[in-house]
Amino acid sequence: MTSSTTAPASAVPAHAFEFAERVRWEDVDLVAIVRYSAYTRLLDVVEAELFRAAGLAHPAMLDRHGIWLVRRVLHLEYHAPAHFDDLLRLRAWIGRVGRTSLTLHVAVFDDAGERLHAAGHLVLVAVEAAGMTAVEVPAEVTRALAPFQG
Repeated sequence: MTSSTTAPASAVPAHAFEFAERVRWEDVDLVAIVRYSAYTRLLDVVEAELFRAAGLAHPAMLDRHGIWLVRRVLHLEYHAPAHFDDLLRLRAWIGRVGRTSLTLHVAVFDDAGERLHAAGHLVLVAVEAAGMTAVEVPAEVTRALAPFQG
């Protein structure tokens, strides 16, 4: 996703993972608009659900591969406010898989999938759990995420 003030729904790949999440009371400010910081919770939700859909729930990453995927970069742009109790369409896809990292793109739309509320990306680095040093992204992880790669 490019950095811009508008990002049409067409910028999201057709094969992007999609998950619906409702705006909760703890996500909003005093006028019932989603707080900027609440979007990080939404990114966590869609990331976890995408990995679960790929058969890579976070505990499995540790159990099977001895790794964590830790956040190195979080870039987020806000486009339009969302409000309490709105149903949001969270769309996520893998933009790039490097030797030790992968880039996860995320777009947050309204329930109809037409209005973009926020968009951004995360760079996740594979680290071995014991010493937190960077390691190669396991081939099994790359294969499991292939259906969501754009």
